[in-house]
Amino acid sequence: MADRESIEQEFQRTLTAVKISHPKFTFDRDGRPGAIAAVRAALPTTERELLDAVVDDCECELAATKEALFQMIATLTS
Repeated sequence: MADRESIEQEFQRTLTAVKISHPKFTFDRDGRPGAIAAVRAALPTTERELLDAVVDDCECELAATKEALFQMIATLTS
């Protein structure tokens, strides 16, 4: 997809604009790994594995959602 890079750049600009538009959209991607590591370290082994599975599932859903959006945009612009 030749336009993917420009779509990705526009997506990132839009995401940043949305993030700063209202407190309910604010997230801390850079701080998240440290926070997850602190919670993980406080949990017993079984709960750590469950937390890892939940976080991994959320990351996969977000990646799939982003990919679906790119594919929809590509379809609409072709």
